[in-house]
Amino acid sequence: MSFAFTPEEQSRVEVAAFLGIHLDPISYVDLSTIIVLGTMYFFEFIALCYQLRNRDYLPLRVKNVPVMCSLYVGGVSWLLGDIFTGGLVHLGQSPVLRNCKFTAIWLRICIGAYYVTSLFALRCYSLYYVFCKGKAFRGRVMLISLGVAGLSIVAFGGVSMVLPTRMTVWYEEILDMCNYNHTYVLCVLLVIWAIWAYTAVMTWKMRKIPFCFNERVEIFTSFGILLVVSLLNSVCLLVFSVYPAYLGWRTALLYTNHVGASIGYWVVMWEPTYACLFHRDEYLQYWINILKEDHMEREYEYSTNLNPEITMDLIEYPDISFKERSTLGSTTISDIYTANVQ
Repeated sequence: MSFAFTPEEQSRVEVAAFLGIHLDPISYVDLSTIIVLGTMYFFEFIALCYQLRNRDYLPLRVKNVPVMCSLYVGGVSWLLGDIFTGGLVHLGQSPVLRNCKFTAIWLRICIGAYYVTSLFALRCYSLYYVFCKGKAFRGRVMLISLGVAGLSIVAFGGVSMVLPTRMTVWYEEILDMCNYNHTYVLCVLLVIWAIWAYTAVMTWKMRKIPFCFNERVEIFTSFGILLVVSLLNSVCLLVFSVYPAYLGWRTALLYTNHVGASIGYWVVMWEPTYACLFHRDEYLQYWINILKEDHMEREYEYSTNLNPEITMDLIEYPDISFKERSTLGSTTISDIYTANVQ
């Protein structure tokens, strides 16, 4: 897999120019993009392993670590699909990469973009279900929601696979890249915008709802990320039908898609992960205290796992903040309370 400007690459650029297409050659800029985003996902993998190992820690458990793990898998699939179909690598030497129906429809669109954006939308719906309906988002409701999203994605992918190649996506040998049918692109983008519209509706319904933790940031972040991703993908796929030929556009699209997905992931997982690593017991006490004050114990389903000592501390000293606890290290809640009283 060469990123140098070889005679073969020069010939590809000249053929594209003859066809009236400006083609930026595959270069070390593309390699650096792959390395940077690959490194980002590598560090996220390390963090994910830590989160899975500590998935019984209550503030992490309510974030549904297995679902967030599947979000990570979807992000990796999306990255591979973007790399293989976005003009960053040569496809001609590998029969797998030349199979654009697989790399574009499954890796990039279905398992990647659709699944990741659907999880952002489902996250908004789960918060709506908890804070507007006052019910825990678990059990049958969660399974049905995930099932509907998953089956819809599989159905779209299955229908796309049985359609004739020229109606979806195919390998353009003369340019060594995947090419999309314009109508199919419109259908793909229509689904993306439908997911964003659903997220917008959920965001609007929850605009005045008081939240327990940083859920408001999660909602507006998801809304903003989906909007930016939808806009840039629409511009690249509609305005520049062969956007992989342009170095600037293909680079911008990859960074937008995957930095956006990473931000969405960490907005949800950063606080409980950091607290679990550095302030495990103190944050847990603070977390339970907030739930008790907001009467959200049932919705967050924490009561069966309480440490009796923690519960007693919270009942006796409910006004001790996490900030006070975390700055005092191993100091007990009793010590803080005594100091405040004095």
